Amino acid sequence: MMKISKKSLSLLSGSSGSCLSKAKFGLERETLRVDSKGKISKNPHPISLGSALTHPLIKTDFAEPQLEYVTKAHRDIRETLKELELLHAYTVLRNPSELLWPFSMPSILPEGDKIPLAQYGSSSEGRKKTIYRRGLGNRYGRTMQTVSGVHFNFSFDNCLLEILSEVRYKKPLSKTTRSKIYFDTIRNFNRLSPTLIYLFGSSSIVDETYSLVHEIPHKSWKKRSFWSPKATSLRLSKIGYTSKVQKKFHIDTNSLEEYAKSMYRAVSLTYTGYSQYSLKPESQLNDHYLQLENEYYSLVRPKQVPKGEERVLEALMDRGVEYLEIRLLDNNPFHPTGVDIHSLYFLHSLLLLCLLAESSPTSKTEYVGHKKNQEKVSLNGRNKGIFILLEKERIPLLELLNFVLEEVKPIAHFLAGQYENEDYIIAYEMAKLRSKDENSLLTSQIEKKLEMQGREFVDLGLNLAREHFDSLQAYQWKDREISYLNHLSESSLFEQKQIENEEGSHDKKNQKPIILKPVNLLFGA
Repeated sequence: MMKISKKSLSLLSGSSGSCLSKAKFGLERETLRVDSKGKISKNPHPISLGSALTHPLIKTDFAEPQLEYVTKAHRDIRETLKELELLHAYTVLRNPSELLWPFSMPSILPEGDKIPLAQYGSSSEGRKKTIYRRGLGNRYGRTMQTVSGVHFNFSFDNCLLEILSEVRYKKPLSKTTRSKIYFDTIRNFNRLSPTLIYLFGSSSIVDETYSLVHEIPHKSWKKRSFWSPKATSLRLSKIGYTSKVQKKFHIDTNSLEEYAKSMYRAVSLTYTGYSQYSLKPESQLNDHYLQLENEYYSLVRPKQVPKGEERVLEALMDRGVEYLEIRLLDNNPFHPTGVDIHSLYFLHSLLLLCLLAESSPTSKTEYVGHKKNQEKVSLNGRNKGIFILLEKERIPLLELLNFVLEEVKPIAHFLAGQYENEDYIIAYEMAKLRSKDENSLLTSQIEKKLEMQGREFVDLGLNLAREHFDSLQAYQWKDREISYLNHLSESSLFEQKQIENEEGSHDKKNQKPIILKPVNLLFGA
């Protein structure tokens, strides 16, 4: 199995320790607005929260009632979670008539075509966003797109990247070596991801309105709740955020150049199965394998912030990887913000392991193995006899779990010392307990609650949503916080109106057709 090299291991005890521990952390959390009966809201995005198009922190995802919170990047995980809590509390304050659904798998849904697409106004950018979502709905079904989760945005400190560039590549830090370090980390993260799906998955039950659309190996929990008894994360399984068509494309993670080339092909080549949707105007942005780069479903993405009309791939090729977007966390239904601090502390420790360990290139065969691992663990991870593929070896999942915990332990203790925060060690101990006691897993805790209460999935979701509503309503506001968020909301509405007025886009007769800017890369096709 992968090991931390002696040179990298020395960083844990050397003078560079402070660089190793420093990082930036951001969060994105998706959640559905629901009514008192657990049905997804029919109301438009609350104007009291601002514009979903231009607000920097409170947006919408696929569906109009699907909120997406995006924090800034902070140097302390506690500060990141504090901002996320602030945004949730503001929603409750400004939109008290609705609840925030706590689970990743959706509440009561209408028929697929009646799930409302997110609306962003009449500007060309706003229309493009809605057309893109209409395309997603046509390709994968609107029901699947209501599945929600948490994304953890993470970047290593520049001083650490400078040290690693010199140690690993014998070169000063540059766009090239920075990207190499991040892609080394991505490959190792993909190898170890089955352990995270097992430890933090929390979606083994769905409402009948979801089950009627997606066939799964399930048992009926109650009258309208359906259960996959060995599942850890239905969200990451074949009935959740995955795609058979995307599996036909190998997205290379061995270097930035190879990643960009394979992604370029995915966003440039026609997939004939999607051509039918283009017969109707504005039914999708194009008929390519991917309409946009962000349509690609992966557990981790290399990210660079685009500027202006720059495409995602152009930004990556021009300035290299800036941070990683970790996309495998289910919503933790027991926390008002959908994510608990100990999961993030453990993720920080594991990402350092992925950074420090030797990282061999990923072959196409191993890439396919990663997809199979995800499917196995998400649907059947609590089966004691499950085996997964690690590079060329077939090993028990529990063996990989034990290996990861052994390797993460010194890193967790190191971070606890650097941050003077024992919660890093507590996070490790919690993960260790989950690896030994299935009853401590989030999926098991959810199922136990349902069994004890003898109630439906939606009933438990509503009970938790009301508890979280009360908790967020009790938030102790500071005047500057209210003023700050009010300003963001009001200025975002003004900005959207200004964009639309400048374009004259209120006049639908004169609206120009949406033409997606092609990717312009030096290496071409």
